[in-house]
Amino acid sequence: MEDSLNRKMPPDFDKLQMLGRLISGITHEINTPLHYLEHNLTFLRIAFKDLLALLGNCRGMLSQIKSGEHIDSEQWQALAQLEAEVEPEYLEDEIAKTLAQSLEGMDMVARIVLALKDFSHPAQQEFSITDINKCVDTVCTISRHEWKISADLKLELARDLPFLFCSHDEIHQVLLNLVVNSAHAINEKKDAGKYDRGLITVSTAALGDRVEITVRDDGIGIAPEHQSLIFNPDFTTKKAGTGTGFGLSLVRKIVEEGHHGSISCESQPGEGTVFRVILPHRQPGKSVPGEKK
Repeated sequence: MEDSLNRKMPPDFDKLQMLGRLISGITHEINTPLHYLEHNLTFLRIAFKDLLALLGNCRGMLSQIKSGEHIDSEQWQALAQLEAEVEPEYLEDEIAKTLAQSLEGMDMVARIVLALKDFSHPAQQEFSITDINKCVDTVCTISRHEWKISADLKLELARDLPFLFCSHDEIHQVLLNLVVNSAHAINEKKDAGKYDRGLITVSTAALGDRVEITVRDDGIGIAPEHQSLIFNPDFTTKKAGTGTGFGLSLVRKIVEEGHHGSISCESQPGEGTVFRVILPHRQPGKSVPGEKK
């Protein structure tokens, strides 16, 4: 029944369902730096107005000095009073910080938008030459709201990693599922009072004619009696409404059946879990576009 339903779904249904579940968090990730930018621009507008007033006073006095006019003590006192009110040294320091913070916020928004564009790009279910490291970065960016409160995320991406001939969309599904699962495992351990903050590490490595992707966390771990069941279609230990809606059974199907790769899991209860995905450079029966035969 499940396979027949999946065949009736449009090609982009999985991607749209994922985006629907992620959109609330992505919106928050964009709104947060935009909120800071709004406050920063208000501060900069006021600071600019104050500095213009001080500059105008100084330019007026400089013009008097150039023309040989005498500047009385009242004018000097008025300038000193204005300088004290404007606090140029304070503004010099705060404006620099505000600009740096604003640029950082703009960079964050740009990264999220580019990642979302990459994630939602149409017609990427077909096999194509794919940068796995870029897929990792995209998924970690759009899933940031899932892990940022309770975990740090560390990337260990191989610089010599070759491009793979694979399905861009399906690799996103695999990575998103594994990263979000790690975030939930850390949340569960944190809620149990076992620690304050966890760590998710996503790494890539070249293994001859294959590529290895590893997602490691120090979360709650998987109970021994559940470890043989985690790839079963009907098995879950999560509460209703959590997760992305894409179970590990789909992950295994994409990796093993769709890409002729392998996925394995190692877990120690209370200590964490490691998922390893190994994908071949080439796919049996599929030719790489533009490659000479």
